[in-house]
Amino acid sequence: LFLLPADGQIYVQPLYRRNVTVAGQGVHNVVFVATAHNSVYAYDADTAAPPLWTVNLGPPVPASAYDNSDGPYTDITPAIGIIGTPVIDPSTGTLYVVAATLENGTYFYRLHALDTGSGAERFGAPVVIQAQVTGGGVDNVNGVVAFNALQHIQRPALLLLNGVVYVAFGSHGDASPWHGWVM
Repeated sequence: LFLLPADGQIYVQPLYRRNVTVAGQGVHNVVFVATAHNSVYAYDADTAAPPLWTVNLGPPVPASAYDNSDGPYTDITPAIGIIGTPVIDPSTGTLYVVAATLENGTYFYRLHALDTGSGAERFGAPVVIQAQVTGGGVDNVNGVVAFNALQHIQRPALLLLNGVVYVAFGSHGDASPWHGWVM
């Protein structure tokens, strides 16, 4: 029906929610779109209008960070930020989204909980995603494998089940070392 602007590539599935009360703008049917540049947009689903709100969740990771001895990483370029489809909790009006960031030389994944009506963080979010397990993987240290945000990609869609958000990770182009993670 119409085109709407965004600041980067869109790998995620757009999400729709009807009758959202948007701060200072009334009630709208809303399409939520997230980009690889870590921006989340709330657009009126019925008109070609500017975003109802937009937030940026930090500097995305440049694809060049994943270059290795096999050459440049070209699966997703030029930035890797939000590439896994978010999930909406309709009971709380919360959009959960994971953003990859590079900050002062350190790589992070953070789970954000955004109010669908304003884009504001909720519930003490964002939370840095981190984990470790006992294991003998090639990158274990004293029998412990730690989640490495640089080595993993959060491409699968998020799952909300019984009030719990599940986040899964795979590899960047199968470049070792990597492990599948479900958190």
